[in-house]
Amino acid sequence: MSNGVTGSLDLKSVAGSLIIGLIAVFGLGWMSGTTFAALPFPVLSLLSGFILTGMVAGLLSKGETISEPVISSVIVSIALYFFLPGLNLQGFADIHPEHILLIGLNGIMLSFAGAWAGEMLQGTMETSEEVKHLEWGWVLAGTILGVMVSILVSTLLIIVLGFEFTPLLIAFVIGLFLTGFLIGYRSAGVTIMEAALAGLFTLVINVDILTLALVPPGFDEIMLALILGGVLSMIGAWVGEKVQG
Repeated sequence: MSNGVTGSLDLKSVAGSLIIGLIAVFGLGWMSGTTFAALPFPVLSLLSGFILTGMVAGLLSKGETISEPVISSVIVSIALYFFLPGLNLQGFADIHPEHILLIGLNGIMLSFAGAWAGEMLQGTMETSEEVKHLEWGWVLAGTILGVMVSILVSTLLIIVLGFEFTPLLIAFVIGLFLTGFLIGYRSAGVTIMEAALAGLFTLVINVDILTLALVPPGFDEIMLALILGGVLSMIGAWVGEKVQG
């Protein structure tokens, strides 16, 4: 793999991220739109699909990506604008064309965050020497990944098990452990602290999502989530580093 911005468009990256993006955005939109009757959570599911679109572009591309996530996310946004209203989903019953346009614009922006996180996981931005200071790039990449996975898993579990605290807790556990594992597996050196911070940031954002879009959690649940966030992310990072060798 090369470092720096590649001189030509990576069509494989565009095609792969476009296919995954269309499946993720419309799949999550359909699942959350049929499960929830209000806009906030279905919109968050759509946006997480855009993050996944950019992440696939970052993982598949050679070097740093700029054009690839833009092209794929713009096409997904256009498809969303024209086809989402025709699905007649209860979660999007009150949505207007202006809302879909804003979702698409925010999705394009978030696809850059996903692409950057994908490049971190791919190793494009990795330095060859082991660093001793805190790597904030891995903290941010882990946070992006953790939030996306939490939303994806929680959407699936709520559909299967219903809206209860236990499915949400399971989703957070999976997302946090996977966040720590990938940070530990893909990064150079020991990244336990980076994984812990990414876990805490992920939990704070997840609690914000619960409070604004669904049901505000209680004090005990917030404290439990924060403790689990740090511990599970560190365990995941430790396992990832052991697997890395």
